[in-house]
Amino acid sequence: MNSSDRGQSGSFAAGSLTAAKKARRWLGLTPETLLALVAIAVLLVPLSALSQPADSASPGGYLARLRTQFGLSQANLGEIDPTSETIRLATLGLKNIAVTLLWDRANHYKKVEDWTNLSAALEQMTKLQPNFYSIWDFQAHNLSYNISVEFDDYHDRYAWVMKGIEFLRQGIALNLREPRLLGRMGWFLGQKIGKADEKKQYRRLFKADDDFHERDRPGRTLPERDNWLVAREKYRTAQQLADSGVPLKTTALIFHSEPMMTAINHARAVEQDGIFGESLRDAWSLAGEEMRRFSVREIPTTWDVPIRLGLREAELTRAERLSAEIETLLPGQLKEMEDQRRDALSPQQKAALVRDPIDRTEAEQKAVAEAEPALKVTWPMVARAAPALVREKAKELAEQYVEAAETAEIIDRYCEIVNFNFWRATCEAEVTEPSLRAREAAWRADREFQNARLQTAKKAYEESFAAWREVLDASRILREDDLTVDDLGDLIEQYRKVLEQLDEKMPQPFILQDVLDRKAPAKR
Repeated sequence: MNSSDRGQSGSFAAGSLTAAKKARRWLGLTPETLLALVAIAVLLVPLSALSQPADSASPGGYLARLRTQFGLSQANLGEIDPTSETIRLATLGLKNIAVTLLWDRANHYKKVEDWTNLSAALEQMTKLQPNFYSIWDFQAHNLSYNISVEFDDYHDRYAWVMKGIEFLRQGIALNLREPRLLGRMGWFLGQKIGKADEKKQYRRLFKADDDFHERDRPGRTLPERDNWLVAREKYRTAQQLADSGVPLKTTALIFHSEPMMTAINHARAVEQDGIFGESLRDAWSLAGEEMRRFSVREIPTTWDVPIRLGLREAELTRAERLSAEIETLLPGQLKEMEDQRRDALSPQQKAALVRDPIDRTEAEQKAVAEAEPALKVTWPMVARAAPALVREKAKELAEQYVEAAETAEIIDRYCEIVNFNFWRATCEAEVTEPSLRAREAAWRADREFQNARLQTAKKAYEESFAAWREVLDASRILREDDLTVDDLGDLIEQYRKVLEQLDEKMPQPFILQDVLDRKAPAKR
Protein backbone atom coordinates (compact mmCIF):
# COMPACT_ATOMS: atom_id res chain seq x y z
CA MET A 1 0.00 0.00 0.00
CA ASN A 2 1.47 3.38 -0.99
CA SER A 3 1.46 6.46 1.12
CA SER A 4 -1.56 7.93 -0.60
CA ASP A 5 -3.60 4.74 0.05
CA ARG A 6 -2.60 4.76 3.72
CA GLY A 7 -3.66 8.33 3.94
CA GLN A 8 -7.06 7.57 2.44
CA SER A 9 -7.58 4.60 4.83
CA GLY A 10 -6.61 6.69 7.79
CA SER A 11 -8.99 9.41 6.70
CA PHE A 12 -11.80 6.85 6.29
CA ALA A 13 -11.17 5.34 9.79
CA ALA A 14 -11.03 8.76 11.35
CA GLY A 15 -14.24 9.67 9.58
CA SER A 16 -15.99 6.51 10.82
CA LEU A 17 -14.83 7.16 14.37
CA THR A 18 -16.02 10.72 14.14
CA ALA A 19 -19.38 9.50 12.77
CA ALA A 20 -19.75 7.02 15.67
CA LYS A 21 -19.01 9.75 18.18
CA LYS A 22 -21.57 12.00 16.51
CA ALA A 23 -24.14 9.13 16.59
CA ARG A 24 -23.51 8.52 20.31
CA ARG A 25 -23.89 12.25 21.00
CA TRP A 26 -27.06 12.39 18.87
CA LEU A 27 -28.55 9.38 20.70
CA GLY A 28 -27.35 10.61 24.08
CA LEU A 29 -25.52 7.32 24.79
CA THR A 30 -22.43 6.92 26.89
CA PRO A 31 -19.85 4.27 25.92
CA GLU A 32 -21.03 2.11 28.85
CA THR A 33 -24.65 2.28 27.71
CA LEU A 34 -23.74 1.38 24.19
CA LEU A 35 -21.74 -1.57 25.46
CA ALA A 36 -24.72 -2.76 27.51
CA LEU A 37 -27.00 -2.57 24.45
CA VAL A 38 -24.53 -4.62 22.43
CA ALA A 39 -24.40 -7.22 25.24
CA ILE A 40 -28.21 -7.40 25.34
CA ALA A 41 -28.35 -7.91 21.61
CA VAL A 42 -25.80 -10.71 21.88
CA LEU A 43 -27.72 -12.40 24.75
CA LEU A 44 -30.94 -12.38 22.75
CA VAL A 45 -29.54 -15.11 20.54
CA PRO A 46 -29.18 -17.85 23.24
CA LEU A 47 -32.32 -16.64 25.01
CA SER A 48 -34.27 -17.06 21.81
CA ALA A 49 -32.96 -20.60 21.46
CA LEU A 50 -33.74 -21.42 25.10
CA SER A 51 -37.31 -20.10 25.00
CA GLN A 52 -38.34 -21.42 21.59
CA PRO A 53 -41.95 -22.67 21.97
CA ALA A 54 -42.86 -26.24 21.14
CA ASP A 55 -45.09 -27.13 18.22
CA SER A 56 -46.17 -30.22 16.32
CA ALA A 57 -42.92 -30.33 14.37
CA SER A 58 -40.44 -29.47 17.13
CA PRO A 59 -40.10 -30.07 20.88
CA GLY A 60 -39.04 -26.43 21.23
CA GLY A 61 -36.19 -24.92 23.23
CA TYR A 62 -34.69 -26.07 26.50
CA LEU A 63 -37.35 -24.37 28.65
CA ALA A 64 -40.16 -25.88 26.56
CA ARG A 65 -38.62 -29.34 26.93
CA LEU A 66 -38.37 -28.85 30.72
CA ARG A 67 -42.05 -27.86 30.89
CA THR A 68 -42.96 -30.98 28.96
CA GLN A 69 -40.72 -33.21 31.10
CA PHE A 70 -42.21 -32.03 34.40
CA GLY A 71 -45.76 -31.48 33.17
CA LEU A 72 -45.74 -27.72 33.80
CA SER A 73 -47.26 -26.47 30.57
CA GLN A 74 -50.88 -25.34 30.62
CA ALA A 75 -51.83 -28.28 28.39
CA ASN A 76 -50.57 -30.62 31.12
CA LEU A 77 -52.20 -28.68 33.97
CA GLY A 78 -55.67 -28.33 32.46
CA GLU A 79 -57.72 -26.76 29.69
CA ILE A 80 -56.14 -23.90 27.75
CA ASP A 81 -58.08 -20.63 27.91
CA PRO A 82 -57.02 -18.34 25.01
CA THR A 83 -58.42 -15.29 26.82
CA SER A 84 -56.36 -16.08 29.90
CA GLU A 85 -53.18 -16.52 27.87
CA THR A 86 -53.77 -13.23 26.04
CA ILE A 87 -54.42 -11.25 29.23
CA ARG A 88 -51.29 -12.63 30.90
CA LEU A 89 -49.16 -11.64 27.88
CA ALA A 90 -50.74 -8.17 27.86
CA THR A 91 -49.58 -7.48 31.43
CA LEU A 92 -45.92 -7.62 30.21
CA GLY A 93 -44.71 -9.56 33.26
CA LEU A 94 -46.71 -7.52 35.78
CA LYS A 95 -49.47 -10.07 36.33
CA ASN A 96 -48.68 -10.54 40.05
CA ILE A 97 -49.06 -6.81 40.67
CA ALA A 98 -52.31 -6.85 38.70
CA VAL A 99 -53.64 -9.77 40.76
CA THR A 100 -52.79 -7.98 44.01
CA LEU A 101 -54.68 -4.89 42.86
CA LEU A 102 -57.65 -6.99 41.75
CA TRP A 103 -57.71 -8.85 45.06
CA ASP A 104 -57.88 -5.48 46.85
CA ARG A 105 -60.72 -4.37 44.56
CA ALA A 106 -62.58 -7.63 45.17
CA ASN A 107 -62.45 -7.06 48.92
CA HIS A 108 -63.71 -3.51 48.40
CA TYR A 109 -66.62 -4.66 46.24
CA LYS A 110 -67.52 -7.22 48.85
CA LYS A 111 -67.63 -4.57 51.60
CA VAL A 112 -69.85 -2.24 49.55
CA GLU A 113 -71.96 -5.22 48.36
CA ASP A 114 -71.30 -4.52 44.68
CA TRP A 115 -71.80 -8.11 43.55
CA THR A 116 -71.60 -7.37 39.81
CA ASN A 117 -68.16 -5.78 39.99
CA LEU A 118 -67.05 -8.42 42.49
CA SER A 119 -67.86 -11.16 39.99
CA ALA A 120 -65.97 -9.26 37.28
CA ALA A 121 -62.91 -8.84 39.51
CA LEU A 122 -62.90 -12.54 40.38
CA GLU A 123 -63.15 -13.44 36.72
CA GLN A 124 -60.15 -11.24 35.88
CA MET A 125 -58.09 -12.69 38.74
CA THR A 126 -58.60 -16.22 37.54
CA LYS A 127 -57.67 -15.23 33.99
CA LEU A 128 -54.35 -13.87 35.26
CA GLN A 129 -53.50 -16.76 37.60
CA PRO A 130 -55.58 -19.80 36.54
CA ASN A 131 -53.25 -22.29 38.27
CA PHE A 132 -53.07 -20.60 41.68
CA TYR A 133 -55.09 -22.85 44.04
CA SER A 134 -55.69 -20.23 46.73
CA ILE A 135 -57.58 -17.88 44.39
CA TRP A 136 -60.12 -20.56 43.51
CA ASP A 137 -60.47 -21.79 47.08
CA PHE A 138 -60.65 -18.38 48.79
CA GLN A 139 -63.00 -16.73 46.35
CA ALA A 140 -65.29 -19.76 46.06
CA HIS A 141 -65.59 -19.69 49.85
CA ASN A 142 -66.34 -15.97 49.58
CA LEU A 143 -69.22 -16.61 47.19
CA SER A 144 -70.77 -19.63 48.92
CA TYR A 145 -70.26 -18.68 52.55
CA ASN A 146 -69.79 -14.92 52.92
CA ILE A 147 -71.86 -13.37 50.14
CA SER A 148 -74.74 -15.86 50.24
CA VAL A 149 -75.69 -14.88 53.80
CA GLU A 150 -76.21 -11.26 52.73
CA PHE A 151 -79.53 -12.19 51.09
CA ASP A 152 -82.85 -12.69 52.86
CA ASP A 153 -84.56 -15.12 50.52
CA TYR A 154 -83.15 -18.65 50.78
CA HIS A 155 -83.52 -19.04 47.00
CA ASP A 156 -81.03 -16.18 46.52
CA ARG A 157 -78.74 -17.64 49.17
CA TYR A 158 -78.82 -21.01 47.42
CA ALA A 159 -78.03 -19.33 44.08
CA TRP A 160 -74.86 -17.78 45.54
CA VAL A 161 -73.86 -21.05 47.17
CA MET A 162 -74.03 -22.62 43.74
CA LYS A 163 -72.06 -19.72 42.25
CA GLY A 164 -69.20 -20.67 44.54
CA ILE A 165 -69.49 -24.30 43.49
CA GLU A 166 -69.56 -23.36 39.80
CA PHE A 167 -66.53 -21.16 40.41
CA LEU A 168 -64.71 -24.24 41.69
CA ARG A 169 -65.83 -26.18 38.61
CA GLN A 170 -64.06 -23.60 36.41
CA GLY A 171 -60.93 -23.99 38.52
CA ILE A 172 -61.04 -27.78 38.25
CA ALA A 173 -61.23 -27.59 34.45
CA LEU A 174 -58.07 -25.46 34.39
CA ASN A 175 -56.29 -27.52 37.05
CA LEU A 176 -56.84 -31.17 36.21
CA ARG A 177 -53.87 -32.18 38.39
CA GLU A 178 -55.13 -30.49 41.58
CA PRO A 179 -57.14 -32.93 43.77
CA ARG A 180 -57.62 -30.28 46.44
CA LEU A 181 -60.07 -28.37 44.26
CA LEU A 182 -62.20 -31.49 43.80
CA GLY A 183 -62.05 -31.98 47.56
CA ARG A 184 -63.19 -28.41 48.16
CA MET A 185 -66.08 -28.91 45.76
CA GLY A 186 -67.03 -32.02 47.71
CA TRP A 187 -66.87 -30.03 50.95
CA PHE A 188 -69.14 -27.25 49.64
CA LEU A 189 -71.66 -29.73 48.22
CA GLY A 190 -71.74 -31.66 51.46
CA GLN A 191 -71.19 -29.25 54.32
CA LYS A 192 -72.62 -25.99 52.96
CA ILE A 193 -75.74 -27.54 51.46
CA GLY A 194 -76.18 -30.32 54.01
CA LYS A 195 -75.40 -28.54 57.29
CA ALA A 196 -76.54 -24.97 56.79
CA ASP A 197 -79.46 -23.61 58.80
CA GLU A 198 -81.50 -23.88 55.59
CA LYS A 199 -80.35 -27.44 54.87
CA LYS A 200 -83.88 -28.77 54.31
CA GLN A 201 -84.56 -26.12 51.66
CA TYR A 202 -81.06 -26.36 50.17
CA ARG A 203 -81.19 -30.14 49.86
CA ARG A 204 -84.59 -29.92 48.17
CA LEU A 205 -83.42 -27.20 45.75
CA PHE A 206 -80.25 -29.15 44.98
CA LYS A 207 -82.17 -32.28 44.04
CA ALA A 208 -84.32 -30.21 41.67
CA ASP A 209 -81.36 -28.31 40.18
CA ASP A 210 -81.44 -29.81 36.67
CA ASP A 211 -78.93 -27.30 35.29
CA PHE A 212 -76.24 -28.30 37.80
CA HIS A 213 -76.74 -32.04 37.48
CA GLU A 214 -76.84 -32.01 33.68
CA ARG A 215 -73.54 -30.12 33.61
CA ASP A 216 -71.98 -32.21 36.36
CA ARG A 217 -72.99 -35.73 35.35
CA PRO A 218 -75.80 -36.21 32.82
CA GLY A 219 -78.14 -39.07 33.64
CA ARG A 220 -77.83 -38.80 37.42
CA THR A 221 -81.01 -40.29 38.93
CA LEU A 222 -83.14 -38.52 41.53
CA PRO A 223 -81.92 -40.70 44.45
CA GLU A 224 -78.33 -40.07 43.34
CA ARG A 225 -78.93 -36.31 43.50
CA ASP A 226 -78.58 -36.27 47.27
CA ASN A 227 -76.00 -33.57 48.02
CA TRP A 228 -73.97 -35.90 50.27
CA LEU A 229 -73.78 -38.57 47.59
CA VAL A 230 -72.66 -36.05 44.95
CA ALA A 231 -70.06 -34.76 47.42
CA ARG A 232 -68.84 -38.33 47.86
CA GLU A 233 -68.43 -38.60 44.09
CA LYS A 234 -66.14 -35.56 44.13
CA TYR A 235 -64.04 -36.93 46.98
CA ARG A 236 -63.73 -40.30 45.26
CA THR A 237 -62.60 -38.59 42.02
CA ALA A 238 -60.07 -36.56 44.00
CA GLN A 239 -58.78 -39.78 45.58
CA GLN A 240 -58.37 -41.41 42.19
CA LEU A 241 -56.40 -38.40 40.99
CA ALA A 242 -54.12 -38.56 44.04
CA ASP A 243 -53.70 -42.32 43.58
CA SER A 244 -52.57 -41.76 39.98
CA GLY A 245 -49.40 -40.12 41.28
CA VAL A 246 -50.43 -36.46 41.42
CA PRO A 247 -48.82 -34.82 44.49
CA LEU A 248 -51.29 -34.32 47.35
CA LYS A 249 -50.50 -30.96 48.94
CA THR A 250 -52.65 -31.47 52.02
CA THR A 251 -52.93 -33.80 55.02
CA ALA A 252 -53.46 -37.28 53.58
CA LEU A 253 -55.23 -38.63 56.67
CA ILE A 254 -57.98 -36.01 56.64
CA PHE A 255 -58.22 -35.98 52.84
CA HIS A 256 -58.79 -39.73 52.59
CA SER A 257 -61.25 -39.78 55.52
CA GLU A 258 -63.70 -37.49 53.71
CA PRO A 259 -65.52 -40.14 51.59
CA MET A 260 -66.24 -42.10 54.79
CA MET A 261 -67.46 -39.03 56.70
CA THR A 262 -69.56 -37.89 53.74
CA ALA A 263 -71.26 -41.30 53.54
CA ILE A 264 -71.91 -41.16 57.31
CA ASN A 265 -73.43 -37.68 56.93
CA HIS A 266 -75.60 -39.02 54.12
CA ALA A 267 -76.95 -41.75 56.42
CA ARG A 268 -77.60 -39.16 59.15
CA ALA A 269 -79.48 -36.99 56.65
CA VAL A 270 -81.63 -39.96 55.61
CA GLU A 271 -82.59 -40.41 59.29
CA GLN A 272 -83.43 -36.73 59.66
CA ASP A 273 -85.65 -36.97 56.59
CA GLY A 274 -87.66 -39.65 58.39
CA ILE A 275 -86.62 -42.47 56.06
CA PHE A 276 -86.00 -45.78 57.84
CA GLY A 277 -86.08 -49.52 57.18
CA GLU A 278 -84.08 -50.91 54.27
CA SER A 279 -83.33 -47.45 52.85
CA LEU A 280 -81.58 -46.41 56.04
CA ARG A 281 -79.80 -49.76 56.28
CA ASP A 282 -78.52 -49.27 52.71
CA ALA A 283 -77.25 -45.79 53.59
CA TRP A 284 -75.34 -47.11 56.59
CA SER A 285 -74.05 -50.04 54.54
CA LEU A 286 -72.56 -47.53 52.12
CA ALA A 287 -70.93 -45.74 55.06
CA GLY A 288 -69.55 -49.08 56.25
CA GLU A 289 -68.14 -49.77 52.81
CA GLU A 290 -66.33 -46.42 52.80
CA MET A 291 -65.08 -47.07 56.32
CA ARG A 292 -63.56 -50.38 55.25
CA ARG A 293 -61.93 -48.78 52.21
CA PHE A 294 -60.43 -46.13 54.46
CA SER A 295 -59.24 -48.70 57.00
CA VAL A 296 -57.06 -50.53 54.46
CA ARG A 297 -55.77 -47.45 52.62
CA GLU A 298 -52.05 -46.78 53.07
CA ILE A 299 -51.58 -43.47 54.87
CA PRO A 300 -48.17 -41.71 54.97
CA THR A 301 -47.00 -40.52 58.40
CA THR A 302 -44.52 -38.02 59.81
CA TRP A 303 -42.44 -41.03 60.92
CA ASP A 304 -41.93 -42.02 57.25
CA VAL A 305 -43.72 -45.28 58.06
CA PRO A 306 -46.91 -45.80 56.04
CA ILE A 307 -49.79 -47.24 58.06
CA ARG A 308 -53.26 -48.72 57.62
CA LEU A 309 -55.71 -47.72 60.32
CA GLY A 310 -57.51 -51.05 60.28
CA LEU A 311 -54.35 -52.99 61.14
CA ARG A 312 -53.89 -51.71 64.70
CA GLU A 313 -55.34 -54.86 66.27
CA ALA A 314 -53.24 -57.07 63.99
CA GLU A 315 -50.05 -55.22 65.01
CA LEU A 316 -50.94 -55.54 68.70
CA THR A 317 -51.55 -59.26 68.23
CA ARG A 318 -48.21 -59.59 66.46
CA ALA A 319 -46.45 -57.76 69.30
CA GLU A 320 -48.06 -60.06 71.88
CA ARG A 321 -47.01 -63.15 69.91
CA LEU A 322 -43.42 -61.94 69.62
CA SER A 323 -43.34 -61.10 73.31
CA ALA A 324 -44.46 -64.64 74.11
CA GLU A 325 -41.77 -66.06 71.80
CA ILE A 326 -39.03 -64.08 73.54
CA GLU A 327 -40.34 -65.15 76.94
CA THR A 328 -40.20 -68.77 75.79
CA LEU A 329 -36.66 -68.28 74.51
CA LEU A 330 -35.54 -66.45 77.68
CA PRO A 331 -37.94 -67.57 80.43
CA GLY A 332 -38.09 -65.24 83.42
CA GLN A 333 -35.32 -62.92 82.18
CA LEU A 334 -37.53 -59.83 81.89
CA LYS A 335 -38.88 -60.26 85.44
CA GLU A 336 -35.43 -60.96 86.82
CA MET A 337 -34.01 -57.78 85.24
CA GLU A 338 -36.92 -55.75 86.62
CA ASP A 339 -36.31 -57.15 90.13
CA GLN A 340 -32.61 -56.33 89.89
CA ARG A 341 -33.36 -52.73 88.96
CA ARG A 342 -35.94 -52.39 91.72
CA ASP A 343 -33.42 -53.74 94.28
CA ALA A 344 -30.90 -51.11 93.13
CA LEU A 345 -33.25 -48.21 94.03
CA SER A 346 -32.56 -46.10 97.09
CA PRO A 347 -34.73 -46.59 100.22
CA GLN A 348 -36.34 -43.17 99.58
CA GLN A 349 -37.31 -44.15 96.03
CA LYS A 350 -38.75 -47.49 97.15
CA ALA A 351 -40.81 -45.80 99.86
CA ALA A 352 -42.10 -43.16 97.45
CA LEU A 353 -43.19 -45.78 94.89
CA VAL A 354 -45.44 -47.63 97.34
CA ARG A 355 -47.11 -44.44 98.61
CA ASP A 356 -50.46 -43.42 97.07
CA PRO A 357 -49.72 -40.80 94.35
CA ILE A 358 -52.16 -38.34 95.87
CA ASP A 359 -50.34 -38.47 99.23
CA ARG A 360 -46.82 -38.02 97.89
CA THR A 361 -44.79 -35.01 98.96
CA GLU A 362 -42.89 -32.91 96.46
CA ALA A 363 -39.66 -34.74 97.35
CA GLU A 364 -41.38 -38.12 96.91
CA GLN A 365 -42.77 -37.09 93.53
CA LYS A 366 -39.25 -36.17 92.44
CA ALA A 367 -37.96 -39.51 93.72
CA VAL A 368 -40.63 -41.39 91.74
CA ALA A 369 -39.83 -39.39 88.58
CA GLU A 370 -36.19 -40.49 88.90
CA ALA A 371 -37.04 -44.11 89.76
CA GLU A 372 -39.56 -44.94 87.03
CA PRO A 373 -37.13 -44.57 84.07
CA ALA A 374 -34.60 -46.70 85.94
CA LEU A 375 -37.20 -49.45 86.38
CA LYS A 376 -38.14 -49.63 82.71
CA VAL A 377 -36.98 -52.87 81.09
CA THR A 378 -37.56 -53.59 77.39
CA TRP A 379 -37.19 -56.71 75.32
CA PRO A 380 -34.17 -55.27 73.41
CA MET A 381 -32.43 -54.81 76.78
CA VAL A 382 -33.22 -58.40 77.71
CA ALA A 383 -32.00 -59.63 74.30
CA ARG A 384 -28.66 -57.84 74.65
CA ALA A 385 -28.06 -59.63 77.98
CA ALA A 386 -29.09 -63.06 76.61
CA PRO A 387 -26.66 -66.02 76.49
CA ALA A 388 -24.46 -66.05 73.39
CA LEU A 389 -26.17 -69.13 71.90
CA VAL A 390 -29.57 -67.43 71.61
CA ARG A 391 -28.56 -63.77 71.60
CA GLU A 392 -28.92 -63.15 67.84
CA LYS A 393 -32.32 -64.87 67.75
CA ALA A 394 -33.48 -62.86 70.75
CA LYS A 395 -32.29 -59.61 69.18
CA GLU A 396 -34.16 -60.40 65.95
CA LEU A 397 -37.39 -61.15 67.83
CA ALA A 398 -36.97 -58.04 70.00
CA GLU A 399 -36.49 -55.87 66.93
CA GLN A 400 -39.66 -57.26 65.36
CA TYR A 401 -41.52 -56.72 68.64
CA VAL A 402 -40.47 -53.05 68.79
CA GLU A 403 -41.54 -52.55 65.17
CA ALA A 404 -44.98 -54.06 65.80
CA ALA A 405 -45.52 -52.16 69.07
CA GLU A 406 -44.42 -48.82 67.61
CA THR A 407 -46.53 -49.30 64.50
CA ALA A 408 -49.58 -50.03 66.66
CA GLU A 409 -48.88 -46.87 68.68
CA ILE A 410 -48.55 -44.73 65.54
CA ILE A 411 -51.79 -46.16 64.16
CA ASP A 412 -53.53 -45.45 67.45
CA ARG A 413 -52.45 -41.80 67.34
CA TYR A 414 -53.70 -41.37 63.79
CA CYS A 415 -56.96 -43.14 64.66
CA GLU A 416 -57.55 -40.61 67.42
CA ILE A 417 -57.19 -37.68 65.00
CA VAL A 418 -60.19 -38.83 62.91
CA ASN A 419 -61.95 -40.72 65.76
CA PHE A 420 -61.69 -43.80 63.58
CA ASN A 421 -62.59 -46.38 66.23
CA PHE A 422 -65.84 -44.60 67.10
CA TRP A 423 -66.94 -44.23 63.49
CA ARG A 424 -66.07 -47.82 62.69
CA ALA A 425 -68.12 -49.00 65.68
CA THR A 426 -70.95 -46.68 64.60
CA CYS A 427 -71.02 -48.02 61.03
CA GLU A 428 -71.04 -51.59 62.36
CA ALA A 429 -73.82 -50.90 64.87
CA GLU A 430 -76.14 -48.75 62.75
CA VAL A 431 -77.01 -51.57 60.32
CA THR A 432 -78.27 -53.80 63.17
CA GLU A 433 -81.96 -54.20 64.04
CA PRO A 434 -81.68 -52.62 67.53
CA SER A 435 -80.05 -49.49 66.13
CA LEU A 436 -82.58 -49.15 63.31
CA ARG A 437 -85.41 -49.49 65.85
CA ALA A 438 -83.75 -46.98 68.19
CA ARG A 439 -83.39 -44.34 65.48
CA GLU A 440 -86.92 -44.73 64.14
CA ALA A 441 -88.49 -44.66 67.61
CA ALA A 442 -86.51 -41.53 68.54
CA TRP A 443 -87.65 -39.79 65.35
CA ARG A 444 -91.29 -40.68 66.07
CA ALA A 445 -90.91 -39.50 69.67
CA ASP A 446 -89.63 -36.07 68.61
CA ARG A 447 -92.45 -35.67 66.09
CA GLU A 448 -95.10 -36.67 68.63
CA PHE A 449 -93.63 -34.26 71.19
CA GLN A 450 -93.71 -31.39 68.67
CA ASN A 451 -97.38 -32.19 68.05
CA ALA A 452 -98.09 -32.20 71.82
CA ARG A 453 -99.05 -35.87 71.90
CA LEU A 454 -97.21 -36.44 75.16
CA GLN A 455 -98.24 -39.99 76.08
CA THR A 456 -97.43 -41.26 72.60
CA ALA A 457 -94.11 -39.38 72.69
CA LYS A 458 -93.25 -40.87 76.09
CA LYS A 459 -93.88 -44.39 74.84
CA ALA A 460 -91.77 -43.84 71.71
CA TYR A 461 -88.87 -42.43 73.75
CA GLU A 462 -88.93 -45.46 76.02
CA GLU A 463 -88.95 -47.79 72.99
CA SER A 464 -85.88 -45.96 71.71
CA PHE A 465 -84.09 -46.23 75.06
CA ALA A 466 -84.76 -49.97 75.24
CA ALA A 467 -83.28 -50.45 71.75
CA TRP A 468 -80.33 -48.23 72.62
CA ARG A 469 -79.65 -50.42 75.63
CA GLU A 470 -79.14 -53.34 73.27
CA VAL A 471 -76.84 -51.30 71.05
CA LEU A 472 -74.66 -50.09 73.92
CA ASP A 473 -74.44 -53.52 75.54
CA ALA A 474 -73.10 -54.88 72.26
CA SER A 475 -70.42 -52.19 71.75
CA ARG A 476 -67.92 -51.16 74.41
CA ILE A 477 -66.56 -48.38 72.17
CA LEU A 478 -69.97 -46.74 71.72
CA ARG A 479 -70.75 -47.23 75.38
CA GLU A 480 -67.62 -45.38 76.48
CA ASP A 481 -67.36 -42.64 73.83
CA ASP A 482 -68.34 -39.06 74.68
CA LEU A 483 -70.08 -38.59 71.32
CA THR A 484 -72.57 -41.30 72.30
CA VAL A 485 -73.19 -39.54 75.62
CA ASP A 486 -73.83 -36.25 73.81
CA ASP A 487 -76.13 -37.87 71.25
CA LEU A 488 -78.21 -39.78 73.78
CA GLY A 489 -78.01 -36.95 76.32
CA ASP A 490 -80.07 -34.71 74.03
CA LEU A 491 -82.62 -37.48 73.61
CA ILE A 492 -82.88 -38.01 77.37
CA GLU A 493 -83.36 -34.26 77.92
CA GLN A 494 -86.31 -34.29 75.51
CA TYR A 495 -87.77 -37.25 77.40
CA ARG A 496 -87.33 -35.38 80.68
CA LYS A 497 -89.31 -32.44 79.27
CA VAL A 498 -92.13 -34.78 78.31
CA LEU A 499 -92.22 -36.19 81.85
CA GLU A 500 -92.26 -32.69 83.35
CA GLN A 501 -95.31 -31.78 81.29
CA LEU A 502 -96.96 -35.03 82.35
CA ASP A 503 -95.98 -34.27 85.96
CA GLU A 504 -94.07 -37.55 86.19
CA LYS A 505 -90.61 -38.37 87.54
CA MET A 506 -87.72 -40.11 85.81
CA PRO A 507 -88.10 -43.89 86.21
CA GLN A 508 -85.81 -45.52 88.75
CA PRO A 509 -83.69 -47.32 87.81
CA PHE A 510 -83.39 -45.59 84.46
CA ILE A 511 -82.53 -47.95 81.60
CA LEU A 512 -79.67 -45.68 80.39
CA GLN A 513 -78.46 -44.70 83.85
CA ASP A 514 -74.81 -45.20 82.82
CA VAL A 515 -75.28 -42.48 80.19
CA LEU A 516 -76.76 -40.14 82.78
CA ASP A 517 -73.91 -40.86 85.18
CA ARG A 518 -71.35 -39.83 82.56
CA LYS A 519 -73.03 -36.53 81.75
CA ALA A 520 -71.56 -33.33 83.17
CA PRO A 521 -73.21 -32.31 86.47
CA ALA A 522 -74.32 -29.04 84.89
CA LYS A 523 -76.45 -30.98 82.40
CA ARG A 524 -78.15 -33.22 84.94
